[in-house]
Amino acid sequence: MTETRAAAIADYHRLITADLAAADAQLAWLVEQQHARGALFGGRPMATSLRPAFLSEATYRAVEATVFTLRRALQALADAYLTDPAVLDELGLTELERELLAIPTKVVQLSATTRLDAFMTADSFQFVEVNAECPAGLAYCHELAGIYRELPLFRTFAAFRPVRFVSPLEHLLAGLLRVYHEEWGGAEERPSFAIVDFLNIPTYPEFLLIKSYFERHGCACEIADPRMLECRDGWIVANGRRVDVLYRRLLTNEFAAIRPECRALLDGYRAGRTCFVNSFRTKFLHKKAVFALLTDPTYASILDDHTRGVIRAHVPWTRRVREQRTEHGGERVDLLPHLRRHREEFVLKPNDEYGGKGVVIGFAASPKEWDDALDRALRHGDVAQELVRVHREPFLLRGEGGWETVDQIVDLDPYLNGSLLGGCLVRISATNLANVTAGGGSLPMFVLRES
Repeated sequence: MTETRAAAIADYHRLITADLAAADAQLAWLVEQQHARGALFGGRPMATSLRPAFLSEATYRAVEATVFTLRRALQALADAYLTDPAVLDELGLTELERELLAIPTKVVQLSATTRLDAFMTADSFQFVEVNAECPAGLAYCHELAGIYRELPLFRTFAAFRPVRFVSPLEHLLAGLLRVYHEEWGGAEERPSFAIVDFLNIPTYPEFLLIKSYFERHGCACEIADPRMLECRDGWIVANGRRVDVLYRRLLTNEFAAIRPECRALLDGYRAGRTCFVNSFRTKFLHKKAVFALLTDPTYASILDDHTRGVIRAHVPWTRRVREQRTEHGGERVDLLPHLRRHREEFVLKPNDEYGGKGVVIGFAASPKEWDDALDRALRHGDVAQELVRVHREPFLLRGEGGWETVDQIVDLDPYLNGSLLGGCLVRISATNLANVTAGGGSLPMFVLRES
């Protein structure tokens, strides 16, 4: 942790402890406002810490430079291997995913709106996966930042420690408009949008926040179930409105399960009149095995020395779990015996899941649990990833017995608009998983101005 960040955290905590009765009242207001403004996940508030997350300006710039390099590396791998059957096998793409991948699109960026998920370490950060299909949380960050700015505690703090906020939601709209105008060739200055996903999911309140934001900026916006869309003359129609830009929040594997009911969605995608962002081609990057491409010299040899150096510093070694000899730590190893012998050094993850589902952390598993997990991983084509030594950061939280300092892991998740950084989601948790679906909390991230 930088000295700037540590000092800012200590200052904020001193403000809380200076008047605990006032802190109780402000915490109650914070929760109340999340309910009032719809910053909810499955009916529960996203933030229960009076302190938001902070990054120093220097760290934010370091994250910015790193994600720019990693995003270009991922695009380079896609350019080189997008049609290579052996690489598609390595990534674990299904037959349907390959079919969708082959449909032409005018969208140049393989993933126009992306989130790279990282953990903070003691002195840096490491990225553990790419949410390339339809990253969530952008509107929550935006709304929470507005709520925190109204807290008396935050205002007092910001008066002597100036901060700035980078809105992922602002960058999302700018990014979608850029893709529509510059890549798609769209003619409408303020195109119409449709947010497409299931309507009975915990993140539905975020769709309402996005819709409201888009409409405040002059863009009509519908929210629609994928099964209720129409296709007229090649255009997607949602709730009776022709759609210029379909903002896809429906995952490909969710689409696969209801494909017979989504003929209009697929017909409109093939017709190419409505701009789909993100396109279905993002699946190439969304598989967790894409980090095996980044960290395996077999594939990463096409990247330059600087890029490979950034990957070594910020991406943990990753491989698909299968019978193979591979490189790890400068030597050739038989993968499965190596993973069994060094359980404490690795994590197993499903290749295509989210919310921490199916993740097994080696040091937290017994030898038998690890062996069983390896057997499952071998059957299902999961990935093994080197464990990130996660830093825990102090948060002053209100428990049943009063206010107490609780060390939390910090999940730092930068949003990308193309290759450009557009703010960060921060999730915290006292457990080893920080995903909101696994019970973690979410906070807006403010950058500490240093000059």
